[in-house]
Amino acid sequence: MEWMLQQLNTIGGAFVEFASLMLIESAVLMGLVLLVEYVFRHKVRAALRYWLVVLVLAYLLLTPFLPTWPPSNFLPSGNAAYADPTTHLAAEHLRAPLSRPTTGQSQTTSAGIGEPPHLLTWQGGAFLLWLAGVAVMSGVLVRRTALACRHVERAPDANFLMTDILQYCRKRMGIKGKVALRISEEGTRPVVCGLLRPVIVVPRNLVPTLGSRHLRDVLFHELAHIKRRDLWVNLIQNIGHVLYFFNPFLWVAGAVLRRLRDEAADETVRGTIGNEDPSYAQRLADVARLPLLRPATDLEMLGVA
Repeated sequence: MEWMLQQLNTIGGAFVEFASLMLIESAVLMGLVLLVEYVFRHKVRAALRYWLVVLVLAYLLLTPFLPTWPPSNFLPSGNAAYADPTTHLAAEHLRAPLSRPTTGQSQTTSAGIGEPPHLLTWQGGAFLLWLAGVAVMSGVLVRRTALACRHVERAPDANFLMTDILQYCRKRMGIKGKVALRISEEGTRPVVCGLLRPVIVVPRNLVPTLGSRHLRDVLFHELAHIKRRDLWVNLIQNIGHVLYFFNPFLWVAGAVLRRLRDEAADETVRGTIGNEDPSYAQRLADVARLPLLRPATDLEMLGVA
């Protein structure tokens, strides 16, 4: 038990220092990225600004695996931060000159070997809280993903007219793979999900309320997400939010990515259909104002809107 507490305290100390350095680094990087994004908002394409944020986010997520950060003494291959520190102290003890104890009890040598800790330090407690948070966040992610899968499975397939419109949009966007189209209940947001077998889910009241032209623009937008591989970036975001839930700057980066993702998808659509249709943005705004429109939270854990 004492050995376990000692290991938790040691790992907790390394974790607290790692988390502190990561918070400082992410604050600086995200501050610079947000400044650059604001200055060049109307000068640089949204796709380039999007990938800039993605690169910064990927760097922050991969920080623990980089050879130069965190310091090597916090890595398993370093100075044994996760090993029993008494191992190295014992080596110092062996090199110390031997002296006969004055009493029958063992004494502490000049190497400083003391009694092992009997209590959990706050650093060890912080590490345990992080483990509990990761477990809770993982459970939420798995549960919502399962609900999203059931939501998609229960949704009926679109009719032939809507499927024909999808096929036209898919060929126009240059997407060769198969993409399914399903109908959800009224009032939900259009969303695309499925990494290997993409499925676009649109609300039942979209076409009766607004018409097939709006459906075409929604399909163009969702197909642009497929073409840009945004679903994979969304998966990485979700994993990052689970592992680094304690870092508010990663949540800010996620919000910025969602906004830039939609802007970049619209740029892709305009590059496909051309600028001869100035009403494209207005029709998407009409879809956003559908009655009782609410985000499909479970579906968006699996895909993007």
